[in-house]
Amino acid sequence: MPAPRRRTHWRYDHAGEAAAINIIEFEETLIAMRNAHYRQRHVEAPGEGFRPVGGSVADFCAAEHEGEHHFFYIERRLQEGTPFYPGHETYLGHASTRDFFDWSVHEPAIWIRPETWEGAHVWAPNILKRGDTYVMAYTGINERISQDIGLAFSSDLFNWTRWEGNPLSPAKDRPWSFWRTDGIASCRDPHLFEQDGRVFMIYTANTREGATCIAMASSANLESWEDHGPILVGAAEGYEPRLQGGHPQGSLESAILLNRRGRWFLSATAAVRGSEIRNWIFESDRFDRFSFSSGREFWRDAIGVEVLKEKGTRSLLAAFSAGVIRLGEVDWAEEAPVARYLETPAEVRAWLKP
Repeated sequence: MPAPRRRTHWRYDHAGEAAAINIIEFEETLIAMRNAHYRQRHVEAPGEGFRPVGGSVADFCAAEHEGEHHFFYIERRLQEGTPFYPGHETYLGHASTRDFFDWSVHEPAIWIRPETWEGAHVWAPNILKRGDTYVMAYTGINERISQDIGLAFSSDLFNWTRWEGNPLSPAKDRPWSFWRTDGIASCRDPHLFEQDGRVFMIYTANTREGATCIAMASSANLESWEDHGPILVGAAEGYEPRLQGGHPQGSLESAILLNRRGRWFLSATAAVRGSEIRNWIFESDRFDRFSFSSGREFWRDAIGVEVLKEKGTRSLLAAFSAGVIRLGEVDWAEEAPVARYLETPAEVRAWLKP
């Protein structure tokens, strides 16, 4: 009886010659190829931007460690344009780069924990470095779509330990807020900064009157938090939901707060009825009160602004647009600072010089 025929799969080596390998070698080679394709991403030009294979980027943050810029982001893998369906946005992605052209994609930083306050989705991280420790504030969403905020800690940006006291629940039982755990409620997009020996956090919330707002809380120990109420309040009417997104009016979100030239600047994203502006900036002489009427456009087609580096009065920025992370810059010495995208590799490399 003839011996069974050996089955082979064929591949072409770099010289273009066919090479026969068995199925085990085939599978091992294929997974190595796919792993390399996923883990190492190259951005040819600034306008291309970074995104992970098979997905896109939404709200993100950045932190620098030993000369490398680390980005933590919502990784979207959606067919429809909403993250609220089960199974979507279940972890925070992690990628790093030294030059903004060659990127390494790492294992996710934070996963959901089923049947907990962060059982359905995790969103919108933000990182503050305190001494040798990185503090991440991030959004968790339960199965009722109630949003809350928790903390995680790391010394190397790879290994994260959640705070045992999570969640923070900064909007719970506040006289100004509408928040609950048994139904959809806004408490997301935290941003941390230090001021006067305390850690302050701003975040997206809703008022009891039905207006979107950016609220503030502060802490001396990251455990007990003092409420400071809303610092920016939107309209209490005019909101219109659309199933696939693109609402004519929606939440104030993805906010950051910066002090430049002795003035405070609050950047936030919002769709506002009757306005084409989506990325807003508000200016004030105090960090706990901003007027919506003072808002103007800061960065066209950008969402979720992050500051990466500083040079004099200028800042290197990052934002996400159309699902990718792109770089830009702003000069705060201008009378009305406006951010713009970096368009050439030379502009990016200029920021890498000492």
